Amino acid sequence: MKKITLAALSGLTALLSGCIATPGGLAPSSIPITANDSYTIVRRNVESSSTGVSLFGAIPLGPGPSAYRALMAAKEDNHADGLINVTAENRHYYYLLLITYDKIVVSGDAIKFQIGGEDVE
Repeated sequence: MKKITLAALSGLTALLSGCIATPGGLAPSSIPITANDSYTIVRRNVESSSTGVSLFGAIPLGPGPSAYRALMAAKEDNHADGLINVTAENRHYYYLLLITYDKIVVSGDAIKFQIGGEDVE
């Protein structure tokens, strides 16, 4: 009987949990770049995220996820001035339909930027 109860509980948990990923957006760069500007790619395919947790998908348990915080973390972690080829993705993880773990993932190529040939710092 315990094996059946454990199997049923495991199956119910799996049915009431899940994950959804949706596109958050695309951008050629996180800072304006003109024909007079130049940049050097510091690192390709960098990624950073920001997370938040809520109850029932509606009651936040702290600050929610932020694309801005994820972008700033990607720049800081790679000592970059900005990102090019930027993509964002929203991910939502549900556990027993009670707890929702939301995550925004920002990725791109980290760059050091020069405005008209002068370093930005």
